[in-house]
Amino acid sequence: MSAGWSLRPVTPEDFPALAALWSCSRPGVTAEGIQATDARRDPTHTLRRRLLVDAAGEAVGASQLQTFAFAPPGFLQAQVVVEPRLRQQGAGRQLWADVVQAGREAQASGLTLDVADDDPGSLAWGTRRGAVTRVHRFASELDLTTFDAAPFQSRLDQAAAQGVTFKDLGGAGEEEVERFVNFVADRLTETPDLRGHPRWPLAEVRRLLRLNAVARPDWWVLAVGPQGEWLGTSILEGFHRQNFGYNSLTATAPEARGRGLALPLKLQVIARAQAAGFPMLRTNNHSGNAPMLAVNQRLGYQSRTGRFEVHFTL
Repeated sequence: MSAGWSLRPVTPEDFPALAALWSCSRPGVTAEGIQATDARRDPTHTLRRRLLVDAAGEAVGASQLQTFAFAPPGFLQAQVVVEPRLRQQGAGRQLWADVVQAGREAQASGLTLDVADDDPGSLAWGTRRGAVTRVHRFASELDLTTFDAAPFQSRLDQAAAQGVTFKDLGGAGEEEVERFVNFVADRLTETPDLRGHPRWPLAEVRRLLRLNAVARPDWWVLAVGPQGEWLGTSILEGFHRQNFGYNSLTATAPEARGRGLALPLKLQVIARAQAAGFPMLRTNNHSGNAPMLAVNQRLGYQSRTGRFEVHFTL
């Protein structure tokens, strides 16, 4: 441990320094973004956030420990970052020891960390501490300024031949919105990310849908069967400051799988994103979700760098 380094809690005045550090591993993080994320989250979900500062008070590293809805049961999500010029000097070791201790005090069974898939040094750092790679996730992007839905008309025709129609929940009443919240809760635990996890509390689903902020039910698309049954959904979110749309979920009910509905559902989201004026649509991918990866590739999504989820058992 280097003399003169000390840990202290992060305050809002530290957000610019914290953003600069987080950007070392997640480019584009801003102080305003940290503040906005904190405003949306239950403050009790962030268990610990620390800056490592030198003798002059300058931030050289940071750590965070928080709950994370996608983490395995009993696990907390940790983040550790060190100013690149000071790596391999013990700063990460000091931050990591503090995070591990905090995780044990919280009686967590393990920690999850996200490591960029183009950062072998950080992955090796975690591996040396006993972390095991579990999942690879990566983003992909679709250029909406050039996307043409016409080549996919046959897929919409196939859905129509099954008596399937598509609608959104714009103007839906409270009862239908609540039905949708439960429908999404059921679909989430069928995804590769959350298979085997407990069903999310409905309050967590409402946060996902931004029902506590600025919800857009007209961007929640449903595939509906001939008897009115809900067969699947695809959800659009808007990131207006960054100027892109985000397809956060596309899922079909078990009884509707194999009927080719994922691609038509995604076409509905694409159309709404284009109508909103977004030049780009993003989505995140689970490397083990081969059917959805094939759909995204067919639509023309381009893969971007991603992240490994690594687990550390306490």
